[in-house]
Amino acid sequence: MRYSSRFWLYAPLTLFLILTGGAMAHWWTVAKSVERKLEALNGHEGAAGITLSFTSKTISGFPFNIDVVFTGFRIAGAGAHGPFAWSSERFALHALTYGRQQQIYEAAGRQTLAWRDGAAKDHAISFLPATLRASAIVDAQGLSRFDLDAVGAGGNDSSGAAFTLQDGQFHLRRGAKNTLDLMLSADGVKTADNAVQRLRIYVSLTRGEIWNALLAGKQSWPRTYEAWRQAGGAAQTTHRDIAPPDAAIAVADVLNSLY
Repeated sequence: MRYSSRFWLYAPLTLFLILTGGAMAHWWTVAKSVERKLEALNGHEGAAGITLSFTSKTISGFPFNIDVVFTGFRIAGAGAHGPFAWSSERFALHALTYGRQQQIYEAAGRQTLAWRDGAAKDHAISFLPATLRASAIVDAQGLSRFDLDAVGAGGNDSSGAAFTLQDGQFHLRRGAKNTLDLMLSADGVKTADNAVQRLRIYVSLTRGEIWNALLAGKQSWPRTYEAWRQAGGAAQTTHRDIAPPDAAIAVADVLNSLY
């Protein structure tokens, strides 16, 4: 067999082995880096004013993904008007070791959320979702887009009142004209006193560049919110669709409690 023939026979295999070895080494390097960062973050601030904690974790996804599954996952910190906390029995993070900085999140089991509104009133809900998923895209300036989708959720508030949700979504993105664009939707919401068949609300926050420090994790939520208010920032509703129409008052009360 001539040398040129042997070259074309073994070269593809050699190249494949080199690429495979490089991918394996890259995955282990990234996985070890993620593990060290998570251990350092557990029980400490992951971003300004936000503390992350978990009971246990496992890392998998070799060779092209990083998949982290947590138990006893909890995020707590200072919201715009006071403390907030969210906890999940099981929480997963998925990311590629190559490509753009995008992460996929999944939560399962009992979810609890507590917050304080602008009237200094505390709220809390506990629920079980059929699916609860989110994704985040990060660029050089920090978080550029966040999407959340909850399907088939049912639970109770702090008073014991029950509620159900067929489908709910929340979307956030940095706008092209120094705005922060938000979208909230909900279908099939039922409580003891109200029922909302369809909800669509689009809000644009002016002076959106002020929120960049928060989206980059460099400034706390309360400080960013106060700076935004002092700079004349405002929330402008660009689209609103609520059915039935008489559910608008109930929806406004809920939004006011969040804001």
